[in-house]
Amino acid sequence: MIELDDIDTDEDGALTATVELPGGRRVTVEYEYEEDFERDEDDDDLEEEDIDPEDLPDMDTMQETVQHALARLTAEVLDARERDVAEELIEVAYEDDDEEDLEEPLAALREDLTLDGVVVFGDGGITLLYVAPEEYPDMTIYCLLDEDLEVDDLMIE
Repeated sequence: MIELDDIDTDEDGALTATVELPGGRRVTVEYEYEEDFERDEDDDDLEEEDIDPEDLPDMDTMQETVQHALARLTAEVLDARERDVAEELIEVAYEDDDEEDLEEPLAALREDLTLDGVVVFGDGGITLLYVAPEEYPDMTIYCLLDEDLEVDDLMIE
């Protein structure tokens, strides 16, 4: 079972913790509660700050959800997603270049890419957060996983 360390709550009352994932990956994990809330049509303008922390699931429920989601992240899954992220980023960055010319930038990105965090949604969905300080300084790479733990969407901010 995945053991959560340094369990705390963020300013909104949602769980934050650190965890060691397979492959020695030590990351921060956050519980994202926004997806959990059922809102009325009148609540379309509701901002995240307007959500009362008392409406959050209890700490045990958040821990259970996070542990269950993280347990699905095996070393093989994490390694495969890391490769997928690097390949997709290189394909987009060098879309006009020959594939033969991509081996060096791909190797550099793979070397630089590090899993930095995981966001677990109330429904068990997962987003992996990567950093690549040399290739993408001061940016975070968000990798949303689908139900089969495949890359569903990739975004850089």
